[in-house]
Amino acid sequence: MAIIQRIYTDGACSGNPGPGGWATVLYTAEGPAQELGGRAAQTTNNRMEMQAAIAGLTWLRDRGQRDAVTVYTDSEYVLKGITQWIAGWKRRGWVNAAKKPVLNRDLWELLDTLTLDLNQTLDRPLRWIYVRGHSGDPGNERCDTIARSFAAGRPIPLKSLDGSTPPG
Repeated sequence: MAIIQRIYTDGACSGNPGPGGWATVLYTAEGPAQELGGRAAQTTNNRMEMQAAIAGLTWLRDRGQRDAVTVYTDSEYVLKGITQWIAGWKRRGWVNAAKKPVLNRDLWELLDTLTLDLNQTLDRPLRWIYVRGHSGDPGNERCDTIARSFAAGRPIPLKSLDGSTPPG
């Protein structure tokens, strides 16, 4: 079984809200191993960014990998939400610092559960890294291309670890 070392995620939205797409690329040491993508007819960019992370972590969890993984996102919302803000949200009953209900709670709860589950099984906790969007990082650029294609309703072919067409 190929070991996934890095996961890149991205979301895109035409209008906010509007048609959206998300993308995840999972990398082994040799390069891209698995690409995932999807769309929603009416959504927000933040939801698509979160959906990309959820899809990547779900795929990783379902494979039963134990080796450490780093997740790269160009979304400060996702990065800060999962690494900094979520503990306070849960402590306050899913109310943010402004005393308003946390937006996208359904996806935050799912992302939190996946992160906690993986951190129990991986040999070290997930590492989350911010990568600046549109800065030439190949993983981020590939995710952006995939996410935009899904948002536009014209998904491009995706690479698959086993050679099949991945879900999208």
